[in-house]
Amino acid sequence: MVTGYHQIELQEGEGSKTAFSIKQGHWEYRRILFGLKTASVTFQKLMKTVSSGLTGTRCFVYFDDIVIYSKSLADYNIKLHEALDRLRTYRLKLQLVKGEFLRQVENDLGHQITEAGVKPDPQKLAAITSFPTPTSVKQLKTFVR
Repeated sequence: MVTGYHQIELQEGEGSKTAFSIKQGHWEYRRILFGLKTASVTFQKLMKTVSSGLTGTRCFVYFDDIVIYSKSLADYNIKLHEALDRLRTYRLKLQLVKGEFLRQVENDLGHQITEAGVKPDPQKLAAITSFPTPTSVKQLKTFVR
């Protein structure tokens, strides 16, 4: 399994910050791992660098989610190849089983992305509109939190 964080090598000498010892010896990670305080920031910075010039015109990137959008199959193929070439340039690997291609509607981060544009996900709106009307201050505070 390829995970995004594990594709980023630690800088020389930084492995000591991940060190642990067990009966079999002393070990240090060579790559970023989940749980490091700066791991998510480092990964997001990498993805921003990787997608520079593509974001907003060909795709949206949020952590390891890359949403490619287009109005035609030919345009989609061009943008997909551009994104894959960029990932290849930075030697990043994908998990194909997690990928979805040629979707007409994409629900991502509480939004629904279609050819008509981006709008709030109807399921998320339903959760709010079907919530019972608060009848006390305590219920209102619970709803707002």
